[in-house]
Amino acid sequence: MTLTPRIARAAFSAALALLGIAAAVIASGYGVTQDNGQVGAGFLPVALGAIMALLAGADVVMALREREERAPDEGGSLAAEVDAAAIDHVAESPDVDALGRTQRQRNRMLVIVAAMLLGALLLVPVLGLLLSLGALMLAVAIGVERRPVVSSTIVTVVVVGAFHLVFGVLLRVPLPTGLIGLI
Repeated sequence: MTLTPRIARAAFSAALALLGIAAAVIASGYGVTQDNGQVGAGFLPVALGAIMALLAGADVVMALREREERAPDEGGSLAAEVDAAAIDHVAESPDVDALGRTQRQRNRMLVIVAAMLLGALLLVPVLGLLLSLGALMLAVAIGVERRPVVSSTIVTVVVVGAFHLVFGVLLRVPLPTGLIGLI
């Protein structure tokens, strides 16, 4: 049996699944919940280990189900031609990613996002955690990724609301509210 990329991917994902299961089992010894019903020290490692095991297991299944050699689309469909052109374009200029950004642009975007993250961390004592992270998410979506304002705002509000619901309401984790004290 030859070690193909498909088999190597499946083996690596299986190893990750086993690592996730081991992490979840070991972390369950720390206590998933406390006696008073609050989240225990082992909750996050158990949850992340279980998620890692599930996702890696799904990747194993997908890797084993896909065919080794895919026949090219001989129907001449427009999608196949666009995919082939995109692959050729990226192969011709490896410095350009699939979205047309050069390595220099990607490096600049990374520095901008790192500076924005530092700014958001500095705003936590003033605005609170949720508002600071919401402002960061909105600034990255609009300023860096050039997404539309309306859809970026909607996604930001939904994500901040979900964080508040999960951590503030369901898990009752005390989140920094800052000087303003809104949420």
